[in-house]
Amino acid sequence: MSIKQRIPYATIIIALLITIIQVFRMIGGSYEEFVFANLHHWAWEFFYDQPWRMLTSPFIHQNLPHYFENLFFLTLFGFQIERVYGWKYMLGAFLGAQVTGYGLHIIFMHEGIIGISGGVCGLFGFSLVANRRTPWWKTLTHRPLHILYSLNLLGAVVADIADWVPFGVAHDNHIVGILYGVAFGLAFLIFHRPTWRQWAVAALPVLFFASQYYSPWQLEWRLVHSKPVLNSPVADCRTRTVDESTPAIISFVNSLGKPVAIYWMDLDGHSNFAHVLNPSETIGYGTVITRAWCIVDLDSKEALQAIVVTEPEQTITIR
Repeated sequence: MSIKQRIPYATIIIALLITIIQVFRMIGGSYEEFVFANLHHWAWEFFYDQPWRMLTSPFIHQNLPHYFENLFFLTLFGFQIERVYGWKYMLGAFLGAQVTGYGLHIIFMHEGIIGISGGVCGLFGFSLVANRRTPWWKTLTHRPLHILYSLNLLGAVVADIADWVPFGVAHDNHIVGILYGVAFGLAFLIFHRPTWRQWAVAALPVLFFASQYYSPWQLEWRLVHSKPVLNSPVADCRTRTVDESTPAIISFVNSLGKPVAIYWMDLDGHSNFAHVLNPSETIGYGTVITRAWCIVDLDSKEALQAIVVTEPEQTITIR
């Protein structure tokens, strides 16, 4: 089904949004705080209180190369798809892939995502179906944009394995995004009349988004909604962070032999769940001097160890 939309408004709007947010981040200061406070979750407490962050946090990017990479492919795929099939198909493939990939990433990888690459992968998958009239191998090899994006994804795998990037790459999000884009394209380009396939593809990201409001099967959701015992016979974590002015880095090493939950304390003395640390696992956090942290037993929810950051770089071994 071709609509022939002359101006790709949806693609332009998304490109402008990620550009504005990137400019805010580069400016720093209050702009950095404004953007992160409203669009990105760096703690599960924020995410489960405001699940709409699943829609907004991907519009933030780690750095300029990350931003330019997604902007480049967004405009190329978005312009092609939207001008031929219209803004509804473009947004359907983009947002559907973004939310579906994000939802599965949370369930299986237990972490959040920033960057719109999942949505761009959805456009890539849709484009493969849109150009299905040639054999699939020609679809991949005879369209330069498909070759270029395939090489880009392969490059991300190599860079991640070689540890050339300062952040983790959500490869599962990319794969799910492509598969969703293919499914969306098959459902809406081959079956023109409304069918159960179209309803199923459209409902999947909606269900993933709605499920974040109530997700008792997710360990993180249960920990957020079940507050820990901050005062136990072995540790008293009833300490609040004094200020948030001096940056620091704290690393946790779990040598206890069982998984534990890590919480950080805010200025009001409230505990905020951060991460489940498995045995022999290590994790680092950007934090501030005087920030209080609490190590909690995963089963009893009782405090095991109380920590206050006192040095610019500090390592805590959990025993």
